[in-house]
Amino acid sequence: MLSHPYPSRSDYEISERNMGKYFLRNHELPEPDAANKWFAYAESHGIDIPKAISIWEDAATESGAEARRLVSAAGITIETP
Repeated sequence: MLSHPYPSRSDYEISERNMGKYFLRNHELPEPDAANKWFAYAESHGIDIPKAISIWEDAATESGAEARRLVSAAGITIETP
């Protein structure tokens, strides 16, 4: 278990202007809340934090369909801008 909270926004530096919308089971939620859900899921499924950060960053890009598929396993849907 991590000795600190899940990575902060500054840890993975997602730009506000490139952010889409985040949903947990069809309910929109703020990106930091979605990220916390993702990192909790990733940790409980043996995905190391650097890999989880990389997947999260990729999922927020237009070309990140595979990463969005991985994130969707946590019940999170990301709509890119």
